[in-house]
Amino acid sequence: MFVYRHRVRYFETDKMGVAHHSSFVFWFENARIEFLRSLGLNYSKIENSGFNLAVAEINGRFLKPVFFDELIEVEVKVKKFGGAFAFFEYKVLKENGEIAVKGYTKHIAVNSELKKSPLPEWVLEKFKKL
Repeated sequence: MFVYRHRVRYFETDKMGVAHHSSFVFWFENARIEFLRSLGLNYSKIENSGFNLAVAEINGRFLKPVFFDELIEVEVKVKKFGGAFAFFEYKVLKENGEIAVKGYTKHIAVNSELKKSPLPEWVLEKFKKL
């Protein structure tokens, strides 16, 4: 599991000062990219080698509101991984430790022609260590 910390910015909230639901998609992505970086997988290097992890599905269950200027933590972990797919789970925790959101993303590995394709071996090796 990896933890990404983020302070909720004003533009990420709605008129009530509550984080807008669309902001969580960005926070999931930021957490996932930083998680991969922590594994030694710079996403730019994956892209430059002709591959991407395309989002096939995204889900979030909203349990508690998150507010402007709140420092949140996004926990991310790989739930499942195959050579051509990945399933990440997320928990967004409020400053007081309460779970605000639970979610997941499913990804399909694609090549530069956007066709399903196993990721390069050097990427697969990093995931296998999990």
